[in-house]
Amino acid sequence: MAKSTCGKCGSHNFETVVNTPEQSKFQLLFIQCAECGNVVGVLDYFNIGTLIKQFAKRLHINL
Repeated sequence: MAKSTCGKCGSHNFETVVNTPEQSKFQLLFIQCAECGNVVGVLDYFNIGTLIKQFAKRLHINL
């Protein structure tokens, strides 16, 4: 199986960091190299699918 590799430094270690970009009202999850900090991906801070299921359950809606 292939191993994920940082395109900048070649490391195989990654981490998730919560950050709020400048002029933004929302936090994001940055997937970045644990060695050099090169960002390789960005995710929503909240898992939207999980939130929708929680709201539907409170409203007694079966999904």
